[in-house]
Amino acid sequence: MSDIKTTNVWFANFTSSAIVSKKTKEFLKRLGFYSNYQVARLSLGRSLGEPNFPESADDAKGQSINGHTLFGEEDNGGLLWLSLLIENIHSFYPDKEISLDVLQQAVKDHWHRGVFLLEQDWKEAGDYSNFVELLITRRATLPNESNYLAINDNNGNQQNNLIAKAVALNLGKDKDSGELIQWTINGQGYSPNVAIMGQAGAGKTRMMLKLLTELRTLTNVPVLLIDAGKDELAERPELATALGATVLKIPSQAIPLDIFAGSTLNSDSARDVTMAFRESLDKALVKGLTDNQKMRVLEALKPLFVKQENITMQDIKKAIEQYYEDNSIKPDRVVTIPNELCQYKLFEPTLSPSEFFNQSWILTFGNAPDESRRLTMFLLFDALHRYLQTLPESPMDENNHRAIRMAIAIDEARPLLDAKHDGLSKMVRLHRSHGLTVFMASQSPDDYAGQSDDYMEQIGLPICFKTNATSTTVLNNMFKSKLNFSALELGACLTVIENKTCKVEAF
Repeated sequence: MSDIKTTNVWFANFTSSAIVSKKTKEFLKRLGFYSNYQVARLSLGRSLGEPNFPESADDAKGQSINGHTLFGEEDNGGLLWLSLLIENIHSFYPDKEISLDVLQQAVKDHWHRGVFLLEQDWKEAGDYSNFVELLITRRATLPNESNYLAINDNNGNQQNNLIAKAVALNLGKDKDSGELIQWTINGQGYSPNVAIMGQAGAGKTRMMLKLLTELRTLTNVPVLLIDAGKDELAERPELATALGATVLKIPSQAIPLDIFAGSTLNSDSARDVTMAFRESLDKALVKGLTDNQKMRVLEALKPLFVKQENITMQDIKKAIEQYYEDNSIKPDRVVTIPNELCQYKLFEPTLSPSEFFNQSWILTFGNAPDESRRLTMFLLFDALHRYLQTLPESPMDENNHRAIRMAIAIDEARPLLDAKHDGLSKMVRLHRSHGLTVFMASQSPDDYAGQSDDYMEQIGLPICFKTNATSTTVLNNMFKSKLNFSALELGACLTVIENKTCKVEAF
């Protein structure tokens, strides 16, 4: 039974332990939060995900937050938090009458335990990006299935035909038996991501385009194909036709995407978008940003992302210049870099993320300066990550084949792999459940050196053509054995199907 009124909850004070107050201040700095209730909510959510009820907190000498602030408005999450807490208490103590005192004690205990769990997570992760990824991929318990065939976004757009079925791609013929080798891209127990490697002229790009066009024929999913090193793919009209794609040469043509869409939803969204831009800018620059410069970017741009929609690089430039002027700071690279980037019109906020990512595109960067090229791709990945996070999971059929929603492919992927930008990592690690498949083509397996073991485990299909790579560590990890890749003849590759190495005649 419950003897509790929501009005009393909103006006009541909820108190933590003394040690929680100390750790909350630490997390405010680590995560860029601006209020204690944000850490409190994160702590509550982390503790509520545990399989047992928390032990009683040591004391109640920490900070107090009123219920209205802690839980939020009734129609903006407040009732959901209250329901989760009451259900949690009831599941462990079904005979207990849930009064305001009982609720306050449960909040204190969950808050206390949650902060310590977050502290352990932070130590395991080591930095902000890995911390967020750890919470999403390993701490959150999410459903594996969904029962819809269409999605609506805020603009009323709909992505139809998300039909779950097995999608088998033809790789070529077995060199020994002559039998056709197929790979089910959305099979159970492995990732739908593909890494294709081989020296120049060995056939890696040809293989990637073959698989992409076949995937498009079988599923009609949108394809985002990025040529990170040259403009050759822009000169192939038959490829654009096969993929149903629009071709853009960057930077002479701007990408028609509202790259920062969603930043005005709330202060948290503005903070996340600002921090993602800061990290992308830092990774795009050869020398990166200093700690002081990173903080200036954050402070200069967050007010812009809070209040303004359809933001352009010109808007970012003006906001940074105004911040430096208002605070009497001598101009440095943070000011000069946007000036340089504004020499090119990299993005135009013409299409919403839903409108953009539900179309097929071929983007080439042959004439883009290195820093502009990297920043453009990093911001594109950030935007795709945020968009996919708003979508429900792709449905699965009775045999656990998940519907493919979208394919992203990167030719000449080495510069992006070298940069170790979180955007590409998130594409590979986090969005299988949303129906995303990632194809990467690069000349050397060594391009993957330095990536984490978890990253490499997300490569469901390794394909290697002839290569004279000096280091075989990555190849050995992918193929689970030592193989001779330098002796492969033209058009032949080695791959792994159902944990068995196969030699394939691809062309």
